[in-house]
Amino acid sequence: MSKKNTTPTVPSLTLEQENELIFKLLERISELEDRLKQNSGNSSKPPSSNGPGGAPPARPRQRSGKQRGAQPGHKGHRRERHPQDERVTLSPYYPAETCTCCGGDMLAHAKPHRVHQVFDLPEVSYVMTEHQLFRATCTRCLHSDEACLPETVSHTQMGTNLLSYIALQSGQYHQSISQIQSQLHQHFGLRFSRGAISEAQGRVSTMLTPTYQAIKQQVQTASYIHADETRHQRGGERRWMWLALSKVAACFMTAYGRGKDAAKRLLGDVPETSVLVTDQYAGYCFVDSAQRQICWAHVARNVAAIADSSERTNHPIGARLVLLASMVFRTRHRWENGELDHAQYQRRLRRCREHWRAQLTRGTLLCSSRYRGRCRWLLKDDDMLWRFLEDDQVALTNNEAERALRGYVLWRKGSYGVWSQRGEQFRQRILSLVETAKRLGRCPQTWLRAVIRACIEKTDYPIPAELSPSR
Repeated sequence: MSKKNTTPTVPSLTLEQENELIFKLLERISELEDRLKQNSGNSSKPPSSNGPGGAPPARPRQRSGKQRGAQPGHKGHRRERHPQDERVTLSPYYPAETCTCCGGDMLAHAKPHRVHQVFDLPEVSYVMTEHQLFRATCTRCLHSDEACLPETVSHTQMGTNLLSYIALQSGQYHQSISQIQSQLHQHFGLRFSRGAISEAQGRVSTMLTPTYQAIKQQVQTASYIHADETRHQRGGERRWMWLALSKVAACFMTAYGRGKDAAKRLLGDVPETSVLVTDQYAGYCFVDSAQRQICWAHVARNVAAIADSSERTNHPIGARLVLLASMVFRTRHRWENGELDHAQYQRRLRRCREHWRAQLTRGTLLCSSRYRGRCRWLLKDDDMLWRFLEDDQVALTNNEAERALRGYVLWRKGSYGVWSQRGEQFRQRILSLVETAKRLGRCPQTWLRAVIRACIEKTDYPIPAELSPSR
């Protein structure tokens, strides 16, 4: 049987049509080659997507000439002696009672000449309190009464410490429900079903409602806000995890989409005195440009893509833009380190801004069509790029938000997402507590235990003073 010819039939073209087709194909080839060259250094792709042999080329940097590790003359760090308390068991050792030299009696010194401390973990098990409710019957009328469980006792089989342990194993250490189930059995000898563990997370989520509301209100009224978003999975649906953070709090929020409506739900009405630091994503366009700062780390990757493109016409402009972006970072770091005074800092960056605009204007005329739009986009957002010149408190990058999202990304990769609204609420609330505790310098476990104990025992709910809206 003859093989069918799968080659498409090409109609006859004129010379001009053939030249136009060749030009379009060359543009398409160039675009595909640029996509193949994308890595974490010139795009928004994460470093894990580079692959074993796809690491981005290292940027040229002058060697310092120093060896790796600790430098000569640095201050040493040693473990201090643990103070004597109830956790310390003393084991004194004395030399022989007679002298090994002459046979005389030995007199022991009052203080040890050397101390060697060995730390270990105790055997851990669980404790269980059995609350026995009795029934009583009247000896005259045979009426029966039953004792009631006190309101300060948990109505489930899990107490304060166990609930906080289950919640933090997920929110802080990114463990799945199956892994938590295994840890409870392996370390404590406890057996709970995955459904019981999931239900416990839902109870903790409900208890964290006032804490989450206080965190969100503080972030929405802060003077400097960072925002970012990443993929989130619920069942088979793709959703988004949003993050907004201030100097003292971090608020996570799950949303169905990545549009402007979700950003408005997270940020609310941004005060006129606040500054929002984000990437160039259009979902934040409802905030006035005078209140926005675009992340220079994203911009540096965008111009690196121009320098690394396949078409040579882009290389000179891309290389100059990369150099100018590096100059912005270097000038900022030198000023922060005290090597430049404020007048020099401002003068150098304003001169750098003039050269930056000139190169972008050239790019809108000389770069390939793929990157002309990128240059026009950067020119359009020029005011938002240089907002930090008007306020020294404004951050140059959005790295704080990306670092705060990193924990959730690791959690997402190690589990299968969530399958219910309860699971989504638990994730956004426990992550908000954990990241806020980091920024406040608090212990997440101590804070969460206090919240759960207050809800179970019906006492005053603990809200940190740092979460007041005025901060």
